[in-house]
Amino acid sequence: MTTQDRLEHAGLLYERAVVGGDSGALPAADLELDAVEADLCLARGRIAHARFLDERSEDPRELALFEQAAKLYRELGDIRGQAESLFWIGCCHQVVREDSEVAQPYFEESRDLAAQADDKLTLSYALRHLGFDAQATGNLDQAQELLQESVDQLASRAVATTPWRWSKKRPR
Repeated sequence: MTTQDRLEHAGLLYERAVVGGDSGALPAADLELDAVEADLCLARGRIAHARFLDERSEDPRELALFEQAAKLYRELGDIRGQAESLFWIGCCHQVVREDSEVAQPYFEESRDLAAQADDKLTLSYALRHLGFDAQATGNLDQAQELLQESVDQLASRAVATTPWRWSKKRPR
């Protein structure tokens, strides 16, 4: 369900409660809005991360946004969203804070949940970053296995691409 769908559904539930007198619709509306909030936290965190990659200056909100998204997705039972949020928490620790030791368990849990949710993209990301860590610690055979598995996950995923992904010039 898209964010727009969730907002529209929350609006319908609101109308059921206010116009139809069905206050039992309100908890479901809260859940829809929690999902929207989780999506928003994840999106804001990713933008903060992109800004870090561009400016090399940590936004103190980045980690908190990913943690809030993970918390909400966990409460909602959204395994795919939780896997993605945990990946980004790990990425924040590994890339932004240069602390792979703290990042490792987040990547491992992300990998496990992404596999459970059949989210090949997040699974490939988690495997790639576990591979980076294995390489950095001198476990080259393990690094090669993890990085190959990451590539294999991407190759098995049907990806809708835009032309710029394969061209040498990227639009600005």
